[in-house]
Amino acid sequence: MKNYKATDPEMIQAQEDLAKLSNLSDRIISNDKYLLDELMTIQGKLCEISAIKANFMQRYEDILDEQARIETQLCVFQHEMLHSFELVFRYYKTKKKGFK
Repeated sequence: MKNYKATDPEMIQAQEDLAKLSNLSDRIISNDKYLLDELMTIQGKLCEISAIKANFMQRYEDILDEQARIETQLCVFQHEMLHSFELVFRYYKTKKKGFK
């Protein structure tokens, strides 16, 4: 487990996040305008979450595509190597030298 220092970027971000959360508890909804503001905040956060998820899913699909491409390329390489081994085997077999 990593030992964090107060100056680490993760710790600084955590402190900022905690400060934001502590400020949230001071707010109250006392009229329709504040209610509308809070609902717009919720809607905005939901949109941000959707954008993050969409970005992640696109990157994930790109990774899966890359994985499939690499696996195909590795299969082709393997087939080429097996073909080369077969050619070498035939060469030694016809020359009657054999393998040692």
